[in-house]
Amino acid sequence: MALGISNVPVKKQCPYMERCYRKNPIHFNEMLHPHLEKIVLNQLEGEIHLPENLEFECSDRSLLIDQLKILQMVLRKERNKGGSSSSARELNSKVSNMNATGNNQNFKDKVEKHKQATIQKREEKLKTMDQEAEALFNCSKSKIAKMKSEVDDVRRLFDESMEEDSCQDRKRESEGSTSHNESERKKSKSSDVKYNAEDKSTWSRNETVNSIQNSTSSKKTSIIEAFELCNSTKSRNDMRDKALKMLRHQGFEVSLVEPGNFAMKHALSAPYHLFFTRIQKSKETYDQDYSITFPEILDISLGEIACSLHINFMVDVGWLCLQYLLAGQRTDMYILYGDRVDEEKLSSNITMIPVSMPTKFGCHHSKIMILKYKNDGIRVVISTANLYADDWENRTQGLWISPHLPPLADSANPGDGESPTGFKKDFVRYLNKYRQPAITEMVSAVRRADFSDINVFFLASVPGRHTGLELDCWGHKKLGSVLSKHVTLPPDAPRWTLVAQSSSIGSLGPNYESWLQKEITSSMSMEYPTSLKSQPHFQFIYPTVINYKQSFDCRAGSCCLPYGLQTHSKQEWIQKYMCQWKATRTGRNRAMPHIKSYTRLSPDLKRIPWFVLTSANLSKAAWGTVGKDSHYIMNYEAGVVFIPKFIIKKSTFPIQEEEEVPVFPIPYDLPLTPYESGDRPFVTEFFSS
Repeated sequence: MALGISNVPVKKQCPYMERCYRKNPIHFNEMLHPHLEKIVLNQLEGEIHLPENLEFECSDRSLLIDQLKILQMVLRKERNKGGSSSSARELNSKVSNMNATGNNQNFKDKVEKHKQATIQKREEKLKTMDQEAEALFNCSKSKIAKMKSEVDDVRRLFDESMEEDSCQDRKRESEGSTSHNESERKKSKSSDVKYNAEDKSTWSRNETVNSIQNSTSSKKTSIIEAFELCNSTKSRNDMRDKALKMLRHQGFEVSLVEPGNFAMKHALSAPYHLFFTRIQKSKETYDQDYSITFPEILDISLGEIACSLHINFMVDVGWLCLQYLLAGQRTDMYILYGDRVDEEKLSSNITMIPVSMPTKFGCHHSKIMILKYKNDGIRVVISTANLYADDWENRTQGLWISPHLPPLADSANPGDGESPTGFKKDFVRYLNKYRQPAITEMVSAVRRADFSDINVFFLASVPGRHTGLELDCWGHKKLGSVLSKHVTLPPDAPRWTLVAQSSSIGSLGPNYESWLQKEITSSMSMEYPTSLKSQPHFQFIYPTVINYKQSFDCRAGSCCLPYGLQTHSKQEWIQKYMCQWKATRTGRNRAMPHIKSYTRLSPDLKRIPWFVLTSANLSKAAWGTVGKDSHYIMNYEAGVVFIPKFIIKKSTFPIQEEEEVPVFPIPYDLPLTPYESGDRPFVTEFFSS
């Protein structure tokens, strides 16, 4: 369920204008780009040709072509829908103006001819595809309508709930005694109300509800406003129950577990604490020990959350607030983000902080949560998922959730409470790179926490040219440094295949040797002691077009694989190393992988010497490139490294059943399935083919 959008927004002009670096269809669906539209409007079909002289400065023609192709796809879809949306009407108006100023009939005839040809081609294609993929070409309008309907229903729920509560309040006030009300009123004024007292008292909630109703009698209540209003345990539980009842009554899929039990589930996930997202449309994932839904991360059994920090790329604030409501939590929230995908008005307890990037080609791609509890302890979550509905419903995502990290004694030294892996030091260094005063209090809570129970390494990337003491602190240089100090491989190490898996691919260069072998394979082959062993065989898991066609994403008309044909055409050599997405064993075969992972496999497929879960795709921007005495990175990324000797006191993790040692969970099937002769990697141009 994608909630938090009150109406279909009119497109606004992209604030970056000619400096826009986005290649995400969602961005071009929501924002106007006049400089690009002027080029595309008379090239809605076929190959796009750039004018000899551009009317704006362009430093990267490859990026421009990619953007024009995405915009071509978006505008063509809007035209073919018949002009019902505001953006489609604007498009039709522009086309009409073009027709009136010259090339009139020729353009019209060309559009009509290609429109008919496209329709015929589409009909033929749909006959051979899975019926579930029919929504692919015309889903946007219906999806927006469904999202709007969901929000209207939930908002109506909040209004009805408030009106019902108000009626009950008036009834209680007429029947109850003045002394009882006075007693309840005093109870609500206490700033330190205990958990049990909150359960028994509804005065504070009802008083707030009444005041909201009196001041905004004709205004509907948004999810974010409801999140702010539910400031007692009882009010949150009531709203959760009513929201679930309404959503299920309306036929929406709600994949939740009963609250109050996740603390035990997390304890049983030791020593790895590694989870994969539950897949709504794959029932076999529901009972897996390592499956998780978002509200479980916030589960009350882990503690009552006083404050939280979310560091992420794409954020839907309304959806995020709903997750807190469904978990029975209400907190002050800080959000560092790269792109916001909703337009809801924020409540006073939510602080949004956009992250500015030093280069337009960089991306704020990290996915981190820090939860601070009322007992002053904290918990750190490293994830691969954005904070909006699609990423948490039917896609394969990975999460590492730390143990509870209690506060250190007031007399503790600054260096106390460090983990054996140096996680705390590396994590604080990363947070300080933001230079954000708004998160100072949360950084202080991290400094005061005891990280000694953490058994993984923190692995991050931050933008910049890193030299000197920070040369090995970030990206693939950091990973290589960790492996070179703590991983020991057997003599047959070159036979241990290096396996990379991600949801997108950057520009890798003209051949395997230019960057992948020179930097990535080299860093990921490090071990202790350093040796001259030959580098391992490399395999890369990335979905084929057929994988996508059979996926839940295809059925929904969505996609989390932003890899373009323009980039792939320059590096087709990568197909020699590519393997299909197969995850039947974990029930995620049709759940497209937004997870990113890296490891090495023993020849008998029974062991791995290390494992990386990260937000970093296979790209130079994410992992960095090495120059003379420097390491240049463009993105923010975050992940964790699992090393056996810190977790199970052995040199490798078992990935098949073994006595005494828990199996390390990996998301995909083994052995890997290489691309066959007819297989092609999924590229975004699939939508316009």
